[in-house]
Amino acid sequence: MSENPRSRSGEHGPVPAVSPRLLGALTVLMLASWLLSMAPLPYSLFSGLTALGALGVLVPVVLQAFRRGRRGMAVFAAVIGVPATLMIVTGAVVSLLFYGPMAELQECRAAAITERAQAQCDAQVQESVAGWLAG
Repeated sequence: MSENPRSRSGEHGPVPAVSPRLLGALTVLMLASWLLSMAPLPYSLFSGLTALGALGVLVPVVLQAFRRGRRGMAVFAAVIGVPATLMIVTGAVVSLLFYGPMAELQECRAAAITERAQAQCDAQVQESVAGWLAG
C-alpha cells in the first residue's frame, strides 16, 4: 500500500511542503525588494539585488514543493514569483541605465507642488532621455 505524500508525518508532526526557513527567506527578500523598489535613487537599485536573491531562493522552494507532491504550490510559486522578481530586476536595470534622467525626475517631482509642475517634470525627462539616447 502506497502512502499519500501529503499525509506523511515526521517525528514532530506532518512534513511541511517547503522548508520554513526557505519560505521565510523568500518572504523577507521579496518584501525587501518591493520596499526598495519604491525608495529613491540610489537605494532603489538595491531592489534588483534582493530580487535576484529572492529568485535564487525561489528555485529551491519550487523544487521542494514538486518533490513533496505539492505541484499546485510549486506551479503557483513559479508562475507568480518568477515574473514578480524579474519585473523588479528589470526596473532596477532600467533605473541604472537611465540613472541621470531618473535622478532628475525624482528631484524635479520632489520640488513640484502642482500636477502641472509634475507634468512639466515628465516632459523634461522625456526630452532628457531622448537627448541622452541620441548621444
